[in-house]
Order: sequence, then C-alpha cells, then structure tokens
Amino acid sequence: MEAMRPQIAGGPTGIRFQLINRLDKPLSMLRWSTPFEGWRGTLFSVSLQGQEIPYRGPMVKRGDPVPGDYMKLRAGESQIIGIDLSQAYDMSKPGLYTVKVTGGAHDVIQDGTQPPRPRDRFQPVGLICNELTLDVKKGVAENKVNY
Repeated sequence: MEAMRPQIAGGPTGIRFQLINRLDKPLSMLRWSTPFEGWRGTLFSVSLQGQEIPYRGPMVKRGDPVPGDYMKLRAGESQIIGIDLSQAYDMSKPGLYTVKVTGGAHDVIQDGTQPPRPRDRFQPVGLICNELTLDVKKGVAENKVNY
C-alpha cells in the first residue's frame, strides 16, 4: 500500500493497493473482501492517533461465488488499484492515521482449476501487506483523487 498525495482532511483519502503473484504459476483469487471488489465490507483497520475509526461502508451477505468474482494473475504479475478511504471511514480530522489490511483472500486457486469453487472448498490465503501511516493535513480539499 502507498498513499496518494495530497491527503487533506475532509477530502478524498486515496491509497494505492498492489497485489503481486509471487508464485511461478498463475492463480485465481476471489475478490471478496479485497480492494479489488470495492467497499462491500471491512477491508482495513483504520485508526487516528491510536483511536480506531469505525467502518461506515456497505456490508453484504453472500452465497457461493460466480466466475466473475475471481481475478486471474499470471506468474509474477501484479495489479494495482486505487481506493478512497474516505468513502468508508471518517477521515475528516487532520492527524496521523494508521491503515492495516485486516483479512486475506477467501479463496485462492493455484492448481489450474477453473473458478468458482463452493464455499466449503475455499482455500484462504493471508495477504502480507505493509502498515501505512497517512499524514492528513488541515486545508481545503478537492473532491477528486488521481489514482
């Protein structure tokens, strides 16, 4: 993860999230609960100077996934997505925010099997991700962020 600039209180608070397939073979990863799905549940733990900021975005219940719920990554491939934390967390106060990834991939297929897989056969994989500190400044915010 990395911050996008500027970080202004009350404005968009953009970060870039990169996913890298470090395997020597392709994989299919279920997008659920990752930034590649968008705001459908808690993806991050966000705190302002040690105080947890509650998630205020949408939450969804799910059945079994469909093929389009998976993303494919070739061996060594990476994908980057921008996401605006202010869409799901109150980022209206200036200060030092800490952002941590809270979960992982619900299902990763590494054996070439075509997705989807039923929930009882999911093979979850944790996401190794750096903790990010955002220095959100007081100022006049624009209503856009460039990813």
